[in-house]
Amino acid sequence: MTMFYESKGKSFARSKFILLCLLLFALTGFSLDLKGPIVQNVTPYSATISWWTDEEDSGRIIYSDGKQTLEAQSRRGTFQKVRLTNLKPSTLYTYRLEGNGYSAGPFSFRTAPLGFKRFRFVVYGDTRTQDDVHRVVLRAIVKHKPELALNTGDLVADGRVLELWKNFYSISTILASSVPLYTVLGNHEKNSRFYFRFLSLPGNERYYSFNWGDCHFVALDSNEPYLSDKAQLKWLEEDLERNKNARFIIVFFHHPAHTLVKDRTSFAEKVRQTLCPILERYRVSVVFNGHDHNYQHFLINGIHHIVTGGGGAPLYDISSPDKYTIKAEKTHNYLICDVEEDRIVLRAYRLDGSLLDETVIKPRIKVGPPFIEKFPQIQFWKRPKVVSKPK
Repeated sequence: MTMFYESKGKSFARSKFILLCLLLFALTGFSLDLKGPIVQNVTPYSATISWWTDEEDSGRIIYSDGKQTLEAQSRRGTFQKVRLTNLKPSTLYTYRLEGNGYSAGPFSFRTAPLGFKRFRFVVYGDTRTQDDVHRVVLRAIVKHKPELALNTGDLVADGRVLELWKNFYSISTILASSVPLYTVLGNHEKNSRFYFRFLSLPGNERYYSFNWGDCHFVALDSNEPYLSDKAQLKWLEEDLERNKNARFIIVFFHHPAHTLVKDRTSFAEKVRQTLCPILERYRVSVVFNGHDHNYQHFLINGIHHIVTGGGGAPLYDISSPDKYTIKAEKTHNYLICDVEEDRIVLRAYRLDGSLLDETVIKPRIKVGPPFIEKFPQIQFWKRPKVVSKPK
């Protein structure tokens, strides 16, 4: 009889311990099966938040601007995506994820501003292959507290492999849970349908543009056959013409138009001949690329071309500098860019925090009344038409 009560007592104590652990688990918001979230396609009035769970579920987002708390529901599935609408410009929103067996957050993001605003954005790329380096890069970046992030492509080693996208979410959330992430297609994405399914970008998602304050950002697909695609080139000219009064125009795509990596000069020349005449005609402010796993900075016909492919992939050797070279180094790296009223200050960093390169970009137009892009309230439940669907 005594042994019975001792056993019952131990069982009761064990149950209390389990309940306590579950309570702590819920309070901390930690979840073993949650991958993400990442924030993308942020405008002054909307944002998309996506995440993965191991089991099919219909999750929800609870978000607030500090005055009002709202809730949005995702569709049932293992991949969750919610578009938040009717947001306020240049406003900090906090949010939490809730679902079956998990609670995560709080996280936060800021909506895009209208008109001039000082802000900081980051550029990095080629995050495939070496997950440990990718994590170190992102942890270094978050210390700078950017408001916006650009990834220059080769997000994963093979875009056709589903598990690599889940892994990308698991790592990218270090930064992108709170910093809107904009990406371009690299050659390692393999033009996969997964890229278009699991990422949320403006326009047709292959090439697109967006504004952050009075800075105009342009993303292109430099992979063949899309590099030479007449539809993309026509769109590029029309987009630059519409936004020719932007104070700064920032262009990013995967393959560089110039390189010191010996076996890649031929394709770089093709990129240069195809895209640079248009970019030079409209006097874009700067061009960011990846593809080459190192850091390279060139000044070509008045435009700064910066290769920042040091986000995680194995590093590539660099040949001797040429007449266009400002800086070139075989190292993992990232770029921190500060947009001010009369300039953009670009600073490249190594992973040990040391300064690699620094450049000042002047405005394309005379400093005066800020350029303002008015964003319409788009019906976001209608998915934008993809002009060139992946095979």
